[in-house]
Amino acid sequence: MKMKLQQVFSLCLLFVIEKVAHVSAFTTIPVKKVTTLTPQTTSTTIPGRSTELSNSARPDFQTGTPSQAADFDALLKYHGAIFIQLGLIAGVLKGLDIGYDLVGSPDIPTLALFPIFYAFSLKSRAFNPLDNARPNLQKAVEGEQSRGFQDRVMPSWTPPGPVFPIMWLLIIGPLRAYSSALVWQANGHEFLHPALFALVFHLAVGDIWNTMNNSEQRFGASVTGVLCVTASALNAAYQYHVVDETAGNLLGLPMIWFAVASSLVTATWRLNPSESGELDPLYPVVRPDRKQTSFAWFGASESP
Repeated sequence: MKMKLQQVFSLCLLFVIEKVAHVSAFTTIPVKKVTTLTPQTTSTTIPGRSTELSNSARPDFQTGTPSQAADFDALLKYHGAIFIQLGLIAGVLKGLDIGYDLVGSPDIPTLALFPIFYAFSLKSRAFNPLDNARPNLQKAVEGEQSRGFQDRVMPSWTPPGPVFPIMWLLIIGPLRAYSSALVWQANGHEFLHPALFALVFHLAVGDIWNTMNNSEQRFGASVTGVLCVTASALNAAYQYHVVDETAGNLLGLPMIWFAVASSLVTATWRLNPSESGELDPLYPVVRPDRKQTSFAWFGASESP
């Protein structure tokens, strides 16, 4: 029996909330660090879990006690970057609408629209001024260290490297592209449409999350961020469903992946406390000795 879209969303959301509520109950995790005979490797033992990570890969800010002071400079830049990104993409979408009218509003096959929306899905960060590069694709596939992947202590159940590009390139990207094409066909042929812009907003939130998680390694803020990403994805799927039921159902399928990703990010947060055993706060904090939030457009960004 086919389950209603709303029921699927509710189950996924409840799963995420339950996972986060469970791990958030632990504000301090006893950590014992044991240096092995090999200088390059440190073993971190946490009750119920044991994993190893090279010293070069271990986050620098794990020493000492995490700051509790909110980083308002970073918060302002996050919000500013979202507004810049939304404004630029809105301009592009409006330009597509104008161009479509100028050529006489011809009928465009749904599959012909696929490349446009697929490009937006995968390259939305081109419109974001922050450093929000994804993990290196080749290194992730080979299981090697890259920003945001294997550069921190991760749960033993972390999916293998090849799973991530398969999900984004071959499953989530095509679902977004095809469902967006369906919405465009059903909304009167408008690119700058509220439903389509709901997906744009979701992509922008995801790009900010990549900055926090991959570039800046803000493990606590990344937990809050991934919940915002999940909520914005849920809203986009709902907006699509209002315009076209099939499009909403298709865009809702990745909610299962977001539930898994939320659990993974939260578990990673728990596995990376400071030496004092305290977890990184769930909001951006001031870290003078760490990489500061900056606009990558106006300076060189670090290579992944």
